[in-house]
Amino acid sequence: MEPGLAELESKAANVIKRIVEEERLHHDDQNERTTLACFLAVQMVRTRAVYVTQQDWMKRLEKWLRAEGAPEEFFKADPHVGTGENAEKVLLARMIHSASSDFAPALAEKDWVLLKTDLNTPYLIGDHPLAMFNHIDHSPRGNLGIKVQGIELYFPLNPTLALGMWCPSIQQTLLEGFKKLDGLSESAPEAVAPYMQAWEDGIQIVEAIRSGSTLPSRPDNITHFNSLQIATSERFLFSCNGDFALAEQMIRDNPAFKHGKRVDEATGKF
Repeated sequence: MEPGLAELESKAANVIKRIVEEERLHHDDQNERTTLACFLAVQMVRTRAVYVTQQDWMKRLEKWLRAEGAPEEFFKADPHVGTGENAEKVLLARMIHSASSDFAPALAEKDWVLLKTDLNTPYLIGDHPLAMFNHIDHSPRGNLGIKVQGIELYFPLNPTLALGMWCPSIQQTLLEGFKKLDGLSESAPEAVAPYMQAWEDGIQIVEAIRSGSTLPSRPDNITHFNSLQIATSERFLFSCNGDFALAEQMIRDNPAFKHGKRVDEATGKF
C-alpha cells in the first residue's frame, strides 16, 4: 500500500499548503475536497491509537467469550494470515485500504469550516489528529460516529489553522434559530437583546461555512480543540511553543488521558 499512500499524502500536502497560504477553503473545487477527504479518511484508521484500541477491545472481548465457554477453535487465527498478531495487522491493513471508499464520502458531505487562532494561543496536534466531538447525547448508543447527527470532526493544519467538519444539522439549527429571533424581534424586541451576541456569532459561523473564509477561535474554543487532541493522542503531543499545561492538568485530573481513548462497551460485559 505504501506507493498509493505516498501519492495520496503528496496530493494532500499540496492542498494543505494552498489552504495555509491563502487561508481559505475552495468549496467549488471538488477535486481538492475529495483529495483531502480521502487523506483524512485514511488518517482515521492508520494511527497507532487505532491499532492499540483495536487490540484492547479484542482482548477484552476474547476474555469475556472464554468465560462464556466459547470453544478454543473459535479463537484460532485464519491460516492464511498465520499468527494472531499478523491477523491484527491484516485487519488494520484492510481498514486502511478501504478507508477512502468507506469514510471519505461521509467526510466530504459535512459542512467544512476553516478555524483560525494565533501563535499566542496555538492549536496542539496529537498523534491521532482527526478528533471527534458531539454535544448530543445519543444514549444508550455512542455519539462519535462520522454519520451520527451532531458530529463535529477537527484536524489541525498548522499551529494557527484547523479544519472543522460539522454535521449539516448544526448549520440548520443556527438557521432555524435566526428565523425565531427574527420573528421575535418584531413581536417583542426587548426579548431579543440577551441573544444578540449569540445571533452575531451564529451569523459569523454560517458565513464562514458558506464562504470558506476563516472563523476566529475564541479562547474557550481553543481550549476545547486542544483538549480533544490531548484526549485522542496515544503517545505523542506536539506544541509549537512548548506549552503543555492543559495536557498536564488533564492528566492530573484523569490519568486515563496518558493514552488515547478506549472503547466503552455499553452493557459492561467487557
